[in-house]
Amino acid sequence: MRSDRVRLWRDRLLRFAAGAGGTAILAAGGVLRNKWLAMHLEAAGIGVVAQIAAGQAWLGALVGLGLGLPVTRAIGAAFAARDEERSRRVVWSALLLVGLAAIPTAALGALFAAPISLALLGTPAHAGLVRISMLGVVGTGAFWIVQAMCAGRSDVRSPLAFAAGATVVATLVTFSLVPRFGLFGAVFGATLLYPAGVAAMFAVHRRTHRGAFTPHPRPLFDRAEAKALLSVSGAALLLPLVDQGTLLALRAHYLRVNGIAANGLLQAALALSQQVGSVFYAYLASYAFGKISGTGGSEGIQAYTRRQWPPLIGLAALAVAVAMIGASPLLHLLYSSRFDAARPMMAATLLGEFGRVCLQSAAIGSLPLGGARLWAAIGLTQPLSLAGAYAILARAGTGTMSLPRAYAAAGAVTFVVALVLMARSGVSLRRRDLALAAAAYAALAVIAALSGA
Repeated sequence: MRSDRVRLWRDRLLRFAAGAGGTAILAAGGVLRNKWLAMHLEAAGIGVVAQIAAGQAWLGALVGLGLGLPVTRAIGAAFAARDEERSRRVVWSALLLVGLAAIPTAALGALFAAPISLALLGTPAHAGLVRISMLGVVGTGAFWIVQAMCAGRSDVRSPLAFAAGATVVATLVTFSLVPRFGLFGAVFGATLLYPAGVAAMFAVHRRTHRGAFTPHPRPLFDRAEAKALLSVSGAALLLPLVDQGTLLALRAHYLRVNGIAANGLLQAALALSQQVGSVFYAYLASYAFGKISGTGGSEGIQAYTRRQWPPLIGLAALAVAVAMIGASPLLHLLYSSRFDAARPMMAATLLGEFGRVCLQSAAIGSLPLGGARLWAAIGLTQPLSLAGAYAILARAGTGTMSLPRAYAAAGAVTFVVALVLMARSGVSLRRRDLALAAAAYAALAVIAALSGA
């Protein structure tokens, strides 16, 4: 019995490592590119690139139509039933839906690049950069479907291929073009990230997932499957649009008030913080969500949530604490000494990131438990609390710390709301699980306060 438990946790750690491997590769590539950008473009240039990339991500979520989760669930069910024919119908119908959304959106984005640049950066001068980013919008849309297909088949290896291909191409392009072309080279490198990654996934794992694509279903577009996917994709589309859109809008206001260089410092803090959190999100999305979806009712979901809580939250708290304590050397190493002002920002955003990890871990079963209504109620709390906290802090005159502190507050608020809503739906944590989260939060808050957050 003991050996079985040891084997179980060993397998989980291996899957966690495999799932996190792609994130680690992407993070390493991002570190190299950010260091290069810090050397050539400094904080102001990074502030511009960050806004363009955020706009691309928002449009990418839009053209993805929220199909990631419904495709994952549909592919997971078909894969469990060994129904490759249905897998093909789902994949091709989803890809065609995304294509029908992505191509017109990219065309319109290129046409109205000047107004988009004005909205994002307060000036139409970067319209050319916006046009370049439209290629990345199409690639991001395709990525949502391919990633969902791999997650539905519990494949944690394909994301490694995505990360490797994306990192190599984006990093080589950035290193080659930035010294001569500046912002153009930086944005072009970032734009190629998703198209190159998707191409690498197909090139490396085309045989593994051949049954999900060939032979082509007839008809290629299945109206019934498309309707079924779209019927549950509304919340999945709404949440990232509101979440990313709120942060994008707040950063647009933040840079107008505090300057584009302050947005560059904020980007450094957010990027490093989100890299810490992304390791845990990768595990939750690529493995845990698929497993918890098949555990049955509330009892199975609760058991799975409680079982993974102590090691996952303990590891997250440790990772965040180490990043907080080592913020200054990390910023020097990964950016430059000119980014010292980002240290208190990073402490605050790391605290917010810990809240988001707790939130995701507690509410991982919200969709199979309570459907889109419960999932959306929890998800919408994040952007709403972020906007509310930022409005209060900005008016209070906290300056460049307004958005980082709002990010920290939103993480805590959303975590508490998730606990309450999940408990009302029949899934709660044990007292010792809550005590672990509270103790970790208190310790991290002390470290953040000592860092000036």
